Amino acid sequence: MRLGGRVVLAVAALSALVATGCSEKSAAATPDAAALLKTVLDAGDDGAAARASDDDTLNDTAIPASSGQDLEARMRHLLEAIAQDNPDLASDALFPRDAYMLVRDSTDPAKAWEKKVSNGFRRSVERTHKRMKGVERARFVSFELGRSIVQITPKKRDFKKPLWRVKHSKLSFSIDGKTRHLDIAEMTAWRGAWYVTRLR
Repeated sequence: MRLGGRVVLAVAALSALVATGCSEKSAAATPDAAALLKTVLDAGDDGAAARASDDDTLNDTAIPASSGQDLEARMRHLLEAIAQDNPDLASDALFPRDAYMLVRDSTDPAKAWEKKVSNGFRRSVERTHKRMKGVERARFVSFELGRSIVQITPKKRDFKKPLWRVKHSKLSFSIDGKTRHLDIAEMTAWRGAWYVTRLR
């Protein structure tokens, strides 16, 4: 039964309970209404567990929102990492290692993540810090997700699931009052969130 149906039954059962509480003539119906409410709520618990399990599967490839507090917070961390020349400060902005191991078609996905995602990210943070004069004084302004969002076609030696990918997202910040922009080469979605897979 769908959630909407359970809600309707629950409301009906609750209404029956209230009505029977107000009328002596229908007192005999109270146990049935209470039983109905319990049945609906119990089914709702089981259904919620099933939906949570389904959601775990669906969320692997769900397309995330293009903005939000969580995404903005992680992009702020990315700017901090570049400003302080410390890639570890943006570990939450990087595509997760565990996720990569689940979805990458590779004989050694952990090693592939280290080489293709983590090491490249660390080098890019360090290079960007060195090349941008005054970046240690950078202040976050905004983040804009790239416009060309595409779904990856699963294939050998690439992702095994149809994840979403976007190129050329824009991180805007200011240095001494002057607005600057950083083009993020590639971001990939995982379980409803965008992560950096290639910074530069």
